[in-house]
Amino acid sequence: GKASEIVFCIGKCAMILRAESTLVVSETPPQDDPFLVRALRVVQGAILTVTRDVAVALETPTSHVGIRGTGFYTEARPDETYFCTCYGVTDVASVSDPRARETIHATHHDRPVYILRDARDGRNIRNAPFINHTDQELAIIEELVGREPPFVFPKDSYSGPRRDY
Repeated sequence: GKASEIVFCIGKCAMILRAESTLVVSETPPQDDPFLVRALRVVQGAILTVTRDVAVALETPTSHVGIRGTGFYTEARPDETYFCTCYGVTDVASVSDPRARETIHATHHDRPVYILRDARDGRNIRNAPFINHTDQELAIIEELVGREPPFVFPKDSYSGPRRDY
């Protein structure tokens, strides 16, 4: 709903689901680890996620993303997805243009992108600014699963966006 947020963990994955978001989570069959997330589908809205030691598939209305143990943030809308590889490696692909795909290696929000539905061929993945999530949020959800983010920012030197709670 409006002005809401939920913070939760499933196995080694921790997430912050933003207001007015719809998320579908797929897990492994019960004979494996029943709490191992294998796929996330963001129908609408925004989610910040951290996962390690497991491959996760992310689907939005305009993109397919292969996650290889990383932190990421995405905002999904019908015609556009914002996606930030906060750290780690992701394989980003456009749903509407199979030629629009790339692998992103990031250490600290190095290359956020927009994945568009109806851009000119080969232009469905575009550079984007760093928006709407913070390193503090990543640190909080990493802590929930007993880890720290792979980057460290010294006390009072953080100049990124801040959220009011």
